[in-house]
Amino acid sequence: MKDLPEDELPSGPSKSQRKRDSTALQELGQLLTEATASTLAKCELPDKVLAAIEEYQALPLKHGALRRQLQYIGKVMRLLDDEDVDRIHAQLNRNVEMDKRRFQRVEQLRDRLLNGDTKVLAEVLSEHPQLNAKEIGQLVRMARKEQERGQAPGSSRKLFKLLRESLAT
Repeated sequence: MKDLPEDELPSGPSKSQRKRDSTALQELGQLLTEATASTLAKCELPDKVLAAIEEYQALPLKHGALRRQLQYIGKVMRLLDDEDVDRIHAQLNRNVEMDKRRFQRVEQLRDRLLNGDTKVLAEVLSEHPQLNAKEIGQLVRMARKEQERGQAPGSSRKLFKLLRESLAT
């Protein structure tokens, strides 16, 4: 490099930096392949990227096909502007934060139900009339018995799953 005149020195990012950028885009592509359809819709991906992700999800789990498709997704994503990539990152992070808050809310509801808070049951049933009050009551009673006996929290998990699925709609 020292032998080249200044006007002939390479400009732009180094090969190592380009490789790091490419790997970062492949990792973002991996996150997108694991995202739900509603999350992908919120990310407003270009058609070519969306088609590559859908193809990835349809591939068999063998012969390196998934790895090659991830590399292709990274290649397609290199064509996006930096603003688009930043927007996609922000949207994915926003969805992760929303999922965490929803998860924590469901945990709090379950814990309040298990602690005997009857107001919570009335609130949940008024917001979500499709829930079965008897089923929830039975799960709460069974979960309390499991806690008293020191057993595995199977009913508590079932209650959590029931609340999570109903509150997601």
